[in-house]
Amino acid sequence: MNMKKITYIFLSLLLAGAVSCDGETTSSFYDHPHHTVNGGGDGPDNPDKPNPAEPDKPEYDNTAYNLDKSLWKTTTISDGVVWKNFEANDVISGAAQIVNVLDVDLSAGKNDIKLVYYYPSVTTSTVMANEKAIGAINAGYELASIFVKVAGQTYGSIKNAYIANVVPQWKNDGALFIDGDDVKISYCCKGMKLSAQRQFYFSCTEPNIISSAPMLIDDFEPVGEVFAKTDLTSEQVWALNSEDPIRHQGVRHPRTAIAKTEDNHLLLITVDGRREGISEGMSAKELTIFLKNWFKPQYALNLDGGGSTTMCVKGQGDASTNVVNYPCDNGKFDHSGERARDTHICVIQK
Repeated sequence: MNMKKITYIFLSLLLAGAVSCDGETTSSFYDHPHHTVNGGGDGPDNPDKPNPAEPDKPEYDNTAYNLDKSLWKTTTISDGVVWKNFEANDVISGAAQIVNVLDVDLSAGKNDIKLVYYYPSVTTSTVMANEKAIGAINAGYELASIFVKVAGQTYGSIKNAYIANVVPQWKNDGALFIDGDDVKISYCCKGMKLSAQRQFYFSCTEPNIISSAPMLIDDFEPVGEVFAKTDLTSEQVWALNSEDPIRHQGVRHPRTAIAKTEDNHLLLITVDGRREGISEGMSAKELTIFLKNWFKPQYALNLDGGGSTTMCVKGQGDASTNVVNYPCDNGKFDHSGERARDTHICVIQK
């Protein structure tokens, strides 16, 4: 066999191996390659320069922190519901942070957890008033990227295979499932292709489902620590498309999350951000370690953050809206910067 023919066969095999048999990528980015994609610019939800307080490659000792419980302000809202507020320098992220946690004891049987969908989109405080809730947070990413089913009706079916027409879809590895008093957080679609994710979610019988990513804690394993694992520098990370998971989850932003403990407490969580010296926000890794050390949840799932991050608590915060955090969509440090969203999670007294 001559050299030209050998070369041809070798190149053909390489090409065949580089192409997926069905043209579909998996959704997991836990072993994410280095990206060189630059997107179409940074919107209001994506600042165009790095947070100066953020190191290029932060490393953490996950085993020991000198945690001062007195830094938390705790307020009982109703039977089985406690609001916890942290406004201090956080030893885990090494930055000033404002964190709000609404702790719902599901075993008390006094409250329902309700996933709601609104079209057109409305603010979380509007949902709070409409649903007569005692607490609420924003929930899902853009509807075209996720699966949403509310009261048995499907509103989102992971329509888009690419985010911003550039980045492969990655926002559906985990989900919140609500079926009456049964509330679950599951890492149900780890590593699945989009077609398999869609098929899985459509096959689920729970009447209320919302998918999201990244999963932060799965059966006590802090998987969120490595979701955006990279050896890129901060400058290289910020050069990526704003929807690239390495940038989206690897840098500090306001965060919304939901967690469940082994003793059946549901935690609704917000972390404010983009307030230098006041509340810097967290990466997915920082939030994972923060939750792991302070609350030890069995499961935790990241939700939509950035300018969407909002929490309302009955009788607290702003006198007219009960917004307790500092939503940043208006660029001001107040309670008025809410962003209208289509999905929200509410706590409603029975």
